[in-house]
Amino acid sequence: MQTDPNWSNFFYEAESNKIYLLDFGATRQYSRKFVDIYINIIKAASTGNRESIVGNSIKLGFLTGYDTKAMIDAHVEAVTVLGGPCGVDEMFDFGRQDITKKIENVVPVMLKHRLSPPPEETYSLHRKLSGAFLLCAKLKSRVNVKSLYDPVFARYEYGLPDREYHLDEKS
Repeated sequence: MQTDPNWSNFFYEAESNKIYLLDFGATRQYSRKFVDIYINIIKAASTGNRESIVGNSIKLGFLTGYDTKAMIDAHVEAVTVLGGPCGVDEMFDFGRQDITKKIENVVPVMLKHRLSPPPEETYSLHRKLSGAFLLCAKLKSRVNVKSLYDPVFARYEYGLPDREYHLDEKS
């Protein structure tokens, strides 16, 4: 994943309607174990499956298993709000969303009740995701997010071994 959400790191080709990454200096690879669990959290958020959100959040290290009810509730609320657009089969209006305000409301609870820091990998991942989100908000994008994520969930293969990627690979 490219972890620097600087717009100058991307090139838009209008003819093909594709965006190309130009700067590989800030890329990051995540372990398959991390991705396997993280994608389960997103899927659980998209379907509102609280039990799966909590269980996978403990496995990944977002929660410890000894958290207060307030922390668990705030975490589940944040995850559900962020993953919600993945479960709704309609256009999500990034320009008119209130996700940012909803997250601002639960952050003080999480800061007060968190027993351990989030998984280290999430700092770079969430930086990238928030950059993409803010870009979509600035552009007032309307996107059927579910139509983008459903094929990813359907094709995803769990438990594959980690592998190294090289810039000269075609895949």
